Amino acid sequence: MKRMIRRPALALASLCLGACMFGGTGTDTENGITDTSKDKTPIGIQIKGVSARVVDGEGRPIKGVTLNLFQPGFRPDSGNAQATGLVDTAKSMVSDSLGYVTVPLMVPGKFVIEGVSGGQTLFFDTLAVIDIKTAAPFTFRARAQASFKGRVRLASGMRIDTGFVFIRGTSRAVKVDSAGGYNLGTLPADVGRMAVGMRFSSSPTSVQEAILTHVDSASNKSVYTCKDVPKDSTARLATIAGFDKAVSDTAMPVTKLDTSKVNTALMACDTLSKGSVINVVGGGPGPSSMTGAKDSVPVIVLQSSMPVSTVSGTRTIAAYVVPYACVPYAGMESTSFQVQLLPTGTGSDILVKDVSQSCLLK
Repeated sequence: MKRMIRRPALALASLCLGACMFGGTGTDTENGITDTSKDKTPIGIQIKGVSARVVDGEGRPIKGVTLNLFQPGFRPDSGNAQATGLVDTAKSMVSDSLGYVTVPLMVPGKFVIEGVSGGQTLFFDTLAVIDIKTAAPFTFRARAQASFKGRVRLASGMRIDTGFVFIRGTSRAVKVDSAGGYNLGTLPADVGRMAVGMRFSSSPTSVQEAILTHVDSASNKSVYTCKDVPKDSTARLATIAGFDKAVSDTAMPVTKLDTSKVNTALMACDTLSKGSVINVVGGGPGPSSMTGAKDSVPVIVLQSSMPVSTVSGTRTIAAYVVPYACVPYAGMESTSFQVQLLPTGTGSDILVKDVSQSCLLK
């Protein structure tokens, strides 16, 4: 997780229960952090061990904020429990009236720390501690808030069959509904700089097959027919495309398209919708690639179009297609942190970049 830049946030006056200027009574605070000063200045605070002070955007203490600690690599979508033994759970991690809270770490390390009050997350931040016995004061500020809900879509245009949106190193993970919607709720606005991930399985919006039937003797042009094929052919298409779960995105075997051949084949298809897969079979009459023919190239439509008829009668294709192998692990469950948050009027939509960048640069 990237270190968040601490900026002054909007004052959360409604959350500042017991907020007051730094000082107090000159005695121990509720968390055992001693104020030994006579003039009630920060210089007089005696820090013992790892501790924190929670303040709002104006630097005023916030009472009643509960701190939660996570390992940076924790995946809330995994279904596994967060690691234990990070803190002494017998001790409270709630800020007192001066905003102080002791962090009873059991082990040193780098952690993600969350501040929660009234069911609302005020901040996510990084806590890095080398020695748990050395006095280490930290200040955590409440952040400006934003709504993180909207629609999820894949750059490939394929549909999301199942999915989770999550924030690594936190407890936040939500399912994506059948319409592609998600709702993480109201969170600090700088969550967008954290490791937002998407675990999902996807499938083409449709699967078609363009098969070479013959070559016209008069024009010497290839003639194709296009037909729909069962959607359960996706797995077989993945095999044809050369997918391998052990192969990384950058090492994906991508066959260079014969543009002339592919465009001619696509002319035979009535519709070319975004996210659809067309398996181009150029082996002549006979069994299609779905039943074993080797001369086939599955392509996916990234930009939809219809075949266009010109005045001269020549048909053209404006669709943007790339090899199906450019979508790593298509048809299989995968996880991507290559996501882009797109602000909307009510929240943020998410674009998952599930197409290999090397293909888009070609």
